[in-house]
Amino acid sequence: MQVHSISTAEMAGLSYSHLLASSNLANHFWQWWGQSSYSFMRIKHLNEHQQQNIIEFKPLLRWYPRNEPRGGFGEAGVGASYLSREHFGDIRMSTKLNFALHFALGYRFSGGHTLSLRYSHFSNARTNTPNPGFDFASLNGHFSF
Repeated sequence: MQVHSISTAEMAGLSYSHLLASSNLANHFWQWWGQSSYSFMRIKHLNEHQQQNIIEFKPLLRWYPRNEPRGGFGEAGVGASYLSREHFGDIRMSTKLNFALHFALGYRFSGGHTLSLRYSHFSNARTNTPNPGFDFASLNGHFSF
């Protein structure tokens, strides 16, 4: 887990998700998605302006507690990420290539658009030391085309 704070960082990003499979099991609806995303973060740290670019690729599993994909959902994803800087704010990562993990709670509206609150974690999963982690929460909106 992250030891130092980056709470003053600003963030924006774009992602693309593609539905890979869906299933209705025991009156619950399950979906597998493939997602790629780009995020841009910036922070002023010790009178220096820093930027962080994050690229992610991951499959994610979305669960609806009903037999159709509407309303509230839970989501989890695990994949790979690339961070443009090993140092961002007070955080000192040991690698630029990392695992990406997220958990989210959200809502799917009738037009297919979703809104979710997501917790994201990036780390090298102890493949290198140290393994400080890089964490943040985000509000995500996805629009169907």
